[in-house]
Amino acid sequence: MSTDDGWSDYLTDYHRSHAGITERLLTRAVHPDVGTPYEWLRSALPRHPERVIDLACGSAPLYDLLPQTSHYVGLDVSEAELRLAADRERGPLLRADAGSLPIDRGSADAVVCSMAIMLLRPVETVLAEVARVLRPGGLFVTIRPVTRPVRIADVRVTVPLLLGLRHMPEVPQRFSRRRLRLRHTAAGLTTIDDRALRFTHPLCDDRDAAQVVEALYLPHVTELRRVAAVQRLARAAGPDREVPISIRRTVAMRLPID
Repeated sequence: MSTDDGWSDYLTDYHRSHAGITERLLTRAVHPDVGTPYEWLRSALPRHPERVIDLACGSAPLYDLLPQTSHYVGLDVSEAELRLAADRERGPLLRADAGSLPIDRGSADAVVCSMAIMLLRPVETVLAEVARVLRPGGLFVTIRPVTRPVRIADVRVTVPLLLGLRHMPEVPQRFSRRRLRLRHTAAGLTTIDDRALRFTHPLCDDRDAAQVVEALYLPHVTELRRVAAVQRLARAAGPDREVPISIRRTVAMRLPID
């Protein structure tokens, strides 16, 4: 899905050189009640879903959380991410644009989208495609990064990170709860659950610091500033230190067709 603001080229290059980075980060991020963000997303689906479409699947980490009886299809535009998913024997996989899915109308029981809905534009076209491929009553489950919830103690690691970067991490678009709900409704989807949780990633040493910085979208941050951010974050590291990662899970259902 092409854009004219540089994001498309940036994301192509980023995922070519950082294939699997999101999986590496989120498989180590946990919440005491729900586990990893991937496990939290999975828990919104039926116990034995039939056909699951993994939209913008990346390295397809959700594949391993589904029962073998599920018919899974992962789609992404990144050849590097799909190659990594294939190397891990996840699939079937298709290279496809989220705005034009090679999936039959009403054939999916669920569509999932992990940490990518904010990257897909125009989102109205993507949601219309999701609604098209879902059967009536089918679920669309997304997780995406948000800024809350946080704790006061989080400043011990967020301040050094931002001082090093001198720039906030970016994404192409952000959605308030109301904005995404309205777009769901316009596409023929109804939001049935929407909540955010604070996960934590360990910050034990400089390797953890480097992984956190590497996983951020930083199109306007120089390599020098990235190195400075890793160094500052590493100085805040310790056996009990953690980096907060706030994530919102939104569950929508395909409305019955009149």
